[in-house]
Amino acid sequence: MSASSSSLIPKFDVFLSFSSEEDTAKTFVTDLFSSLSEKGITTYYKDEKLEEGVSSSGSDLSKCIRDSKLAVVVVSESYPTSVLCLNELQTILNLQDEGQLSVLLIFYGVDTSNIRKQTGEYAEPFRKLGEEYSAEKVQSWRRTLTKLTGISGLDSRFWSREAEMVDLITNEISLVISNTQISPSTFKADGPVAMDRHMHALYELLDLNSDKEVRLVGICGPGGVGKTTLARYAYEEMSVNFHVHMFVDNSEKNYQETFTSTEIQEDAQTDVIKSALGQRRGLLVIDCVDNLQQLKDIAEIVGWFGSGSRVIFVTQEKSLLDEVGVEHVYELQSLRYDEALQLFCRAAFNQQHPPTSFESLALRAVQVASFLPLTLKILGSSLHGKDERTWEEELQKLEGDQEKTIMEVMKKSCARANEE
Repeated sequence: MSASSSSLIPKFDVFLSFSSEEDTAKTFVTDLFSSLSEKGITTYYKDEKLEEGVSSSGSDLSKCIRDSKLAVVVVSESYPTSVLCLNELQTILNLQDEGQLSVLLIFYGVDTSNIRKQTGEYAEPFRKLGEEYSAEKVQSWRRTLTKLTGISGLDSRFWSREAEMVDLITNEISLVISNTQISPSTFKADGPVAMDRHMHALYELLDLNSDKEVRLVGICGPGGVGKTTLARYAYEEMSVNFHVHMFVDNSEKNYQETFTSTEIQEDAQTDVIKSALGQRRGLLVIDCVDNLQQLKDIAEIVGWFGSGSRVIFVTQEKSLLDEVGVEHVYELQSLRYDEALQLFCRAAFNQQHPPTSFESLALRAVQVASFLPLTLKILGSSLHGKDERTWEEELQKLEGDQEKTIMEVMKKSCARANEE
């Protein structure tokens, strides 16, 4: 294509990457495209008309992606085995790494663990790809899919109404395009270590597809194990599924006053809140529950919710949850060894694995931190940029009594924060 004809390729606000092989996924994408168009958002959509003028070559397609402000990737069942989609995805993620493109992932009715490992329904298709393409090419696609599943995305399985999902995504895209409220980094950050595993277990307890009850769920575990991180992450992922929602941290004691929505003013009276919540699906997360009176204060508010609502209590004391009859409890344990090492290395080296010369020191550090996320982050940050001799000295001081070690790491963190 000549330079003059290339300049005629339109620029888009959004590039829609999806597989057209499935009717349900294509219907969803079509509805999303229509919704974006109604908002005046120019969107690349792979229909026959556009493909004739725009995507006749790989270079043209790459330019369309590069010139877009945001790529929306709809990962349906056939997406991970479509050569066209895999090539698009590689371009999209490379541009994301370069900071040239924001990406919003939508997992449409798929199991990300099978995509990550190319197992289950993806094992045979990938074997066949190996017969048609070079081993190097297939391996690069495998790496791309593994990378894809390490990025946070929206999961269609947790929406009861697809129309609401389309509206939400349209509004979020509109905000990104206009550079207001939501920054592009919202869709670029990798999720916390082990969060997929925790979220899967928590979602099973929450049973979001059921509208039969107001379900109470507890998250419990020792200090520093990551309860608040999990609760906050789950809240951010799930809040779009509810009419009203609120995350209450340990600094907020008056739950009736803090539980508000766009339709409820902060100074609303109790009867107004009752009427607003009466028949609505709400999400309420209470962090740092440490006494029975807190649970009693919350009980009245829980009674105002409509069926399908969810209330999550976060506490170190499982006995409190037992006392008020919370049946669905997720007991958060320390990280697995590989997860703990990955989290520590992120803080200490800004990468997933330790440099060769620091391998044994990093293994000792993980043991010293007792596999606790908060301690791993603090210890890793305190050792960041230090030489091997300093590491050895610091670890020797900390090795021994685990409880004393954790307290010492916390003290160092507080002292450093005060200095700054």
